[in-house]
Amino acid sequence: MIVKESRIKTRSGAGALSHHVLHGAKNEAIRVLAGSDWLMRDHMQEAKRERLTYGLRHIAFNPAQAMSDAQLAEFAGHLCQELKADPSHMTLIIHQKDGLTHGHLILPEWQQDRVLESRFSWMRLEKVARLEELRLGHALVPGRHDKTIAKALHKQGYHHEAEQVESLIPPSDNLKPRAAYTAQARRMAERQGVDLATRKTLVATLWSHSDGLKSFRAALKEHGLTMREGDRKDTRPGAHIIEDENGTLIGSFTRLTKVRMADFRKLLSEENTSRQKPAVIRRPKRNKFQQDLYRKRVADVDRPARSPQPVPHTGPIIRTVEEARLRRLLLNALQDRQAILDQQAPAMKQPLADKDVILAQWRKNLQPYEKQLRKAYDRYCSAKKVSEEARKSVWQRLSGKHRRLQKQFDQTALDFLEVLRFAIQGLLFVVGLRLRPPDPVRPVVTERNRPRLERIKTKYDAEFAALANPQEREDWLNKEFEAQNRARQRLIYEWNEKHRPAKEQARRDMSLFRSLLDSKPFSAERAEFTKLASQMPLEDGLLRALQKPIQSRTNQHLGIQFLYQQCRLRRRKVRYQLLGKTARQSATHNANNIYNGFS
Repeated sequence: MIVKESRIKTRSGAGALSHHVLHGAKNEAIRVLAGSDWLMRDHMQEAKRERLTYGLRHIAFNPAQAMSDAQLAEFAGHLCQELKADPSHMTLIIHQKDGLTHGHLILPEWQQDRVLESRFSWMRLEKVARLEELRLGHALVPGRHDKTIAKALHKQGYHHEAEQVESLIPPSDNLKPRAAYTAQARRMAERQGVDLATRKTLVATLWSHSDGLKSFRAALKEHGLTMREGDRKDTRPGAHIIEDENGTLIGSFTRLTKVRMADFRKLLSEENTSRQKPAVIRRPKRNKFQQDLYRKRVADVDRPARSPQPVPHTGPIIRTVEEARLRRLLLNALQDRQAILDQQAPAMKQPLADKDVILAQWRKNLQPYEKQLRKAYDRYCSAKKVSEEARKSVWQRLSGKHRRLQKQFDQTALDFLEVLRFAIQGLLFVVGLRLRPPDPVRPVVTERNRPRLERIKTKYDAEFAALANPQEREDWLNKEFEAQNRARQRLIYEWNEKHRPAKEQARRDMSLFRSLLDSKPFSAERAEFTKLASQMPLEDGLLRALQKPIQSRTNQHLGIQFLYQQCRLRRRKVRYQLLGKTARQSATHNANNIYNGFS
């Protein structure tokens, strides 16, 4: 059982505490077992008359296991007995939240003739909590003062209970339990929509998986958190705090990670101290003559014993014009089919970002709309309260002031509905359910607009609840993100199913084209593949090239040989013109013989 104590100053009054314990909006049920709002305010007035600094003592106790109202009331009596307070003047309220109960005990600081005891109150309250856990058979909750509590129990004669409490004492003071944040910090974070418990667990996990401050800072940056030096440099030098991207304080580094301040300062000094570069051992310089001699010896050693065998030369591949044109068409068709296979759904071109990044961006964009809606709701509540008070007053009803206030309340309600419409449209625009930004808030709203605004409020009731409650907002945003992810997957699946036949046909075409490229022009495989390709829906130019017969290579080679011999003959005739008369006759005889042989 965890017990916390706070003292309410007289200058603060009892209004805030009374509203918290009697009208808490986050509680499922509130049961008043003793006292009232009037009693707390009366106790505060007594403290003011006695000129006391503190007027009320607020003790909150939260059991780890379920307890009935009777057991909680009995525990409150034990607390009064420990502090020597009068139980008849206490205010006891039981709250139920998430199926669990916890209690709030409010005691007056002025006990008729004396001030309520406050000496070592934290230790004494923890002692009563340990005794209550032992009496009810609950698991003991370790605290920071277990050693002192065990010593006090030994003095009071509770030796068996003291031995059980001693088993909770850690071997070192550094291992004592410590709160990661104060109640004031938790309430401030709740107003800003930040879950401190989740952030605290995240920071502790990141530190346990980090090997130093550098990697820890990088891990914090990935989750939208930063660590910087605190503002209290004079009182706490070297203390660092952790904030989120909006500047909301999460807590101090040492409190969240359970690291001692001395160890943290040592880590900081190691981080700030630049590492010395390792010494470079340079190779000693050699004489130039020695270097040349060494290179020569190495070259002699690496020289092969025999020269490598020459690689046989492969001449150019000779193809006909029709065959080269067919290969070019097949390669172009392969590229076209590969382009069909490389096509992807339009939704895949924009990869889905990280969920935490998207939700953080949505929260940041929703802040102006939530702020404006909260202000409009406060004006609506104020006008409603004034109107109800005027309706209860007979004089204001007779004077007609009630009717004027009622008209003002109706107009304020219309303005609130208009701002609600603006905020809902803004929410839909932020998450992508609305294409254009929300229509601006109209300065003048009449009764003619009420039906449409009421329909909007009824239709988007879930969105209104998400804007009003941070917890429901997180659930709504998570559901919307999952819905968008499912819609994206569905679009991708439908696109793939629609284009599946075309891609399968492209794969079959590519397999056939590769087989045609690998086969020889006049082989049986080429004829079979050509016949198969003529039955498939291919491009007209490719079909004509496949159906056109290719010239035989034998005839082609004979034509090339004939042209080669003609060139040789022409060269000899030119040489014959340059020779003399005697040599000309001999050359003529040889040329005629060659010409007759080829013709």
